[in-house]
Amino acid sequence: MGKRKYRRKNSWIQNKIEWVIICAVFFFALSNKFLHALQQFIIKLKYLIQSLTAVDWFLMVVIITSLILINYFYINNRKIGQRHFEQEQAKIRVLRDSEYQKLISMSPSNFEKYVADLFTTKGYDVELTPLTGDGGKDIILRKNKEISLVECKRYNQNNKVSRPEIQKFHSALIDMNAKEGYFVTTGYFTQPAMTYSIDKPIKLIDLPRLIEFIEEAKGSP
Repeated sequence: MGKRKYRRKNSWIQNKIEWVIICAVFFFALSNKFLHALQQFIIKLKYLIQSLTAVDWFLMVVIITSLILINYFYINNRKIGQRHFEQEQAKIRVLRDSEYQKLISMSPSNFEKYVADLFTTKGYDVELTPLTGDGGKDIILRKNKEISLVECKRYNQNNKVSRPEIQKFHSALIDMNAKEGYFVTTGYFTQPAMTYSIDKPIKLIDLPRLIEFIEEAKGSP
């Protein structure tokens, strides 16, 4: 038994040695081939350099210089573009802040008129409803023989429109057989309100969307 184990161990060691030798020979041949190819490349490169004329050297200098300048201007213009973008974003934030201050300083009736003007810029025929007894709608929009409704809530930034208010507005849409409705607020909407409106023809316009709406109106011809 002891001799068999010893023979097996010797056989395993012999196989390992053979694989090591094979790998060493393979990598030696591979490195030899690589070194030979490198030497050939260096010889050809030397020959090419020696055969270059003054004109060739001049053209190479011009090409390399042009590439360096192109790369420099590309990087520089990219930095300028990034700086310009950051400045524009800062300007937008400043404008949004001033727009918000203007909105929350309005009376509810003036806010309704302001929103009515916004929809007028979108090509709607606009009708303001009475301040009292409006039936859950502040503005009636008409375009292409279709009716849309708008409800306005001039809140401060911390106030949120709740689900019951959206439900009331939805009832007004049904009563008027309106195509769709816009609920516009300078505040935000609660999660139940947003969830309720998902499968309804109601577009919720909170403060950020309202600011975008105003900017779109300013940019329209």
